[in-house]
Amino acid sequence: MAKHRRRRDPNRQDEPKKPRRSQPDAGGESFDSSRFERDQYNSDPLDDSLDDEDLRRLAEALGDEFEVVGPEDEGDLETAFIVQTIMPTVSLEDLLNRLIHQEGVPPLEELYALSDLSLQGADLLRRRWERIPVQRRRAVVAELVALADDDLFLLLGRMLRVALSDSDAQVRQTAVKGLWEDGQPDLIGPLVQLLHNDPEIGVRAAAATALGGFVLAGELEELDTALAMRAEEALLGILTDTAQPLGVRRRALESIAYSGEAGVRQLIEDGYYSPDEAMRVSAVFAMGRSADVRWRGLVRAELQNPSAAMRAEAAFACGELEAHGALNDLLALLDDLEPAVRRAAIFALGRIGGSDARDALEAVMLSDHGEEAEAAEQALEEMAFYADPEAVSLFDESEDEDAEWEEDADAWYDMDDRELGEYDMGEYDMDDDGADGDEEYDPDADGE
Repeated sequence: MAKHRRRRDPNRQDEPKKPRRSQPDAGGESFDSSRFERDQYNSDPLDDSLDDEDLRRLAEALGDEFEVVGPEDEGDLETAFIVQTIMPTVSLEDLLNRLIHQEGVPPLEELYALSDLSLQGADLLRRRWERIPVQRRRAVVAELVALADDDLFLLLGRMLRVALSDSDAQVRQTAVKGLWEDGQPDLIGPLVQLLHNDPEIGVRAAAATALGGFVLAGELEELDTALAMRAEEALLGILTDTAQPLGVRRRALESIAYSGEAGVRQLIEDGYYSPDEAMRVSAVFAMGRSADVRWRGLVRAELQNPSAAMRAEAAFACGELEAHGALNDLLALLDDLEPAVRRAAIFALGRIGGSDARDALEAVMLSDHGEEAEAAEQALEEMAFYADPEAVSLFDESEDEDAEWEEDADAWYDMDDRELGEYDMGEYDMDDDGADGDEEYDPDADGE
């Protein structure tokens, strides 16, 4: 039976994000670095010693990319760890005064005062936030959200929750994107409110994307069913209301694709046959996200589409669905004129695996194309991980799916993914969308 795994950043970053540790108010076990913070407006300082349980949780939080060294390696384990923690050079109160009264954005080491806020610190920020000039608020939120992609110890949960209610739409939208992997249930209510009521389409679309994480968490049984259903119902209400803006509806389709509800497949199919090019692209994105192998034939067919946007999303979907029959088509896309399509093909080859894919990725890694070489290296690392004989396959194709499938389910399931689906070239009005391959595909663009 098909199983979900967390996919690439829904904000369409081609480089996979690193795992994030929990926010300060998260449930469950996580390593707590707040003991190293000394500002009264950051999390309360605790005893600065590390016991065995702390070290175990630290190792789990850091993952395979980090190594917990022993005294024989560094002389002092705790000192070696503290070097990596956030040490703001000013207090939160001093930082806010500078943001309000001084020109420009303070240096990064001062902005760290906004990380891992205590409840008292979040309250102080809420009272003074709107006094900061709007251009400076935009710059601060954008810089910290970008930095958080790579800094495991930068915790912006409480700071970004304050920014969700900013009077400026750009700040709200950036805050929503920064919270997409936060995962705390208290965000569902504010995100639903933004989805339904925000005056800006970009903010509403970002909220629809962020709610997809809660749908996935429900499918993975990491979130209470009632809470996951609240997110699903909000997305469904937007998706089925044709009066809603296309840019919001297409993100709702992408997010609800995580759901295992029987009707979701029909929603994806409706999107695929939509007269709107952008909605068709989102439908192919949703096919990959659904983990439903019955879409393999269609997504492989779209690898030949004249639209760069469609080719890129089809390549990603082939990777998500592990469509081995698409291997030769994906190898050909490594020479596509569009960089986004080439990167998508690299991603897909890493997911599909095999000697031919490995040889092609190694050649790209050794090339002088910087971003693509880095993407190929990451794809090879993922390929090696999933080639581990102890790794669990996401698609158990030896057993039948649930009885909820339609009467033709067996025909779908037994179809070799080498059998292509079809699309009607006449449906693609390239003049309206400008996605004929002459312009670089912008995956962040929303429809009106």
